[in-house]
Amino acid sequence: MAIALYVKQYPKKKNVRAQRMFYGVMTGIGAVAIIFALLPFFTWQFFVLPKLTGKVDNAPVPKAEVLSASSILAQNVQVVKDADGFSYFTTTDPKPSTPSAEIGRPEEFTISIPKLDIEDARVVTDSTRFDRHLGHFPGTAIPGQIGNAFITGHSVLPQFADAKNYRAIFTQLSNLEIGDDIEINVDGKIYNYIVQYSKIVDPHDISVLLPISPTGRNLTLMSCVPPGTSSKRIVVISSLI
Repeated sequence: MAIALYVKQYPKKKNVRAQRMFYGVMTGIGAVAIIFALLPFFTWQFFVLPKLTGKVDNAPVPKAEVLSASSILAQNVQVVKDADGFSYFTTTDPKPSTPSAEIGRPEEFTISIPKLDIEDARVVTDSTRFDRHLGHFPGTAIPGQIGNAFITGHSVLPQFADAKNYRAIFTQLSNLEIGDDIEINVDGKIYNYIVQYSKIVDPHDISVLLPISPTGRNLTLMSCVPPGTSSKRIVVISSLI
């Protein structure tokens, strides 16, 4: 009678160490990605924002003289939201019909901000588009005129800031401080502005478009903050020197 011998073979032991290393690496990558995305936000909230709001109280520009929001410009302004949820200003009167008697309304001009490494960036006049250039809001003053020349640009996460990319050009706008220089070139004529103060406003606050004072010659720059989001706006106000 034949005797059958059965031998039980246990399954091969998996390489537990390799698995642990794999999961450890993946966890590390995930943690780095989260920190990469969230660190700019917390840096903004705890370091940049207090610095900006602290300067507004001592702003050299006389804010008590800000003109009423009931002006013709304000009445024509609307706040709209695109498919991505980004809100921006637009107007029912995109092209002012009366050219300025002072220097006219050129189709475009350039802006240079040495501290932000922005050099001869293109600004299209009376435009609410700023994906391929900076936008000068319709109806606001042309640089050099009495009034408030208002320019809007995009921002992204600080890690992707690029002074030559119009979709990221104003990412470092919060780095501007009182006394920093801004240069505008309108048809070969140079206008130099000096930063007066910065402040954070709600996306629906159209008062930032209005003249700062009855006789002031101001330039206002605006972008979204915290960089990479669109929950608030930063405006940097400067005066002609």
